[in-house]
Amino acid sequence: MLWIALELPALPLQVAQRAGAAPDPLVIADGPAQRPLVVCANEAAREAGVREGQAVAAARALATQLRVLARDAHAEREALERLAAWAGQFTPMVAIELQGLVLEIESSLRLFGGHATLTAAIRQGLRELGFHAAMGIAPTPLAARLFARAEARGLAVRACLRLEDLAERVAELPLFLFDWPAKTLAHLTDLGVLRVRDALALPGDGLARRFGPAVLLDLERLMGRVADPRLPYEPPPRFHGKLELPAEADGVEALLFPLRRMLVELEGVLRGRGCGVQQLTLTLEHGRSQRTRLGLDFASPEREADFILAIAREKLGRLALPAATCALVLSADALLPYAPRSAAWLPGPRENAVDRERLVERLAARLGRDRVFGIAMADDHRPERATGVRPHLSLKPGTQSELRSRGAIAPQVPNSDCVPGFSGVTPVISRPLWLLQSPRKLITREGVPTYQGELTLEAGPERIEAGWWDGEEVCRDYYVATNPMGEAFWVFREHRDLQAWYLHGVFS
Repeated sequence: MLWIALELPALPLQVAQRAGAAPDPLVIADGPAQRPLVVCANEAAREAGVREGQAVAAARALATQLRVLARDAHAEREALERLAAWAGQFTPMVAIELQGLVLEIESSLRLFGGHATLTAAIRQGLRELGFHAAMGIAPTPLAARLFARAEARGLAVRACLRLEDLAERVAELPLFLFDWPAKTLAHLTDLGVLRVRDALALPGDGLARRFGPAVLLDLERLMGRVADPRLPYEPPPRFHGKLELPAEADGVEALLFPLRRMLVELEGVLRGRGCGVQQLTLTLEHGRSQRTRLGLDFASPEREADFILAIAREKLGRLALPAATCALVLSADALLPYAPRSAAWLPGPRENAVDRERLVERLAARLGRDRVFGIAMADDHRPERATGVRPHLSLKPGTQSELRSRGAIAPQVPNSDCVPGFSGVTPVISRPLWLLQSPRKLITREGVPTYQGELTLEAGPERIEAGWWDGEEVCRDYYVATNPMGEAFWVFREHRDLQAWYLHGVFS
């Protein structure tokens, strides 16, 4: 097996600054209320002389503009859990370990093209999320964790891909990288046992009697001699993420950077679960009580961060925010199955349909959902009722047989009646693109209809009889007719008055 460990140094500070680095001195404080201590300090605070472990009062004396945030252990745990759910796109075996993660990647190497490509993808993804992490690679999870911790402390380490090389690679690692009690580490230091190779050289029985069986068990797990199972993290069935802004944002543009980080996280979670979302809720928090909620709806399940961000940007641009925004909340209650769209050199009908859907969604986001409509087929043979206006999200394509069964394509029924001016062409008729709002009665001469000249019937008839059930019955024979100038029209006559002709449509 092969494991990757991620160690997130200064995790409380990373959680606080994930939406953007604060330019002013900032520290995370923890400890008793009477004398809180500095847990983490940003770069500006360090330049002012603030250090970890220092009293907050002393830090304020060094940096007069110092911002102090109380440590939030719950927020740190939530960040690790969401990070574990995001890492599920690389492997199903992800476990949370204190201030980091461990991932079993042996089964994913072939999918990602080797460990170098996989680790590069993980590092790039972490940067897009707003995190930075030290990384360790080893055949055992504990060795990978020690490598990651060593890298986080600036120690030179090399990845180990084979169990046979593990003893050599871990030999020089200091023992303080283990999660051993401080008293145990102090006793080992007094004995001159400072590195892993020193501890491995000691008799196992004596080491267990003197320092406890946990020390010996950790060394056995480190070398792969004893099983070291991990419990994989199970992500929740819904997505919920919150991001506190480092400073209040007055405009929409300032929200796009933290929002993209949340959407990248959402995309990773959805990729790991093979899902997409059709509905998202973005909540902007303005202080303690005011909220602005924005719904994002899609015609089909989506998960690409850049596309969702483009839709959100259009909708946010149409909002008038009541106050400055201090936090973003993104939630999705339903994770739906997602069909990946493969890139094609020559796009086919599926790719073109997806592009059309996305174009309509962007138009709806920019203009408003109530201003974007499409034409949908209706279950009625009457031409004026065969189509209707529908909101763009409700439009679904139909097959030829489906449209025929719903009345969008009427059956061809020839009429044997003798019609003046009929050219005798086989009765195959087409429908015009443009219909008049209401049929227009035509002037006839000796039973022949005229419209800018005498009309010649080129194709037809198509008989339509419908509407008896709602009191608006029609019984018509439709023809394609042309005038002397070559213009084509769709005309019909009613059975109740065979001498009357009507113009109903115009061919382009």
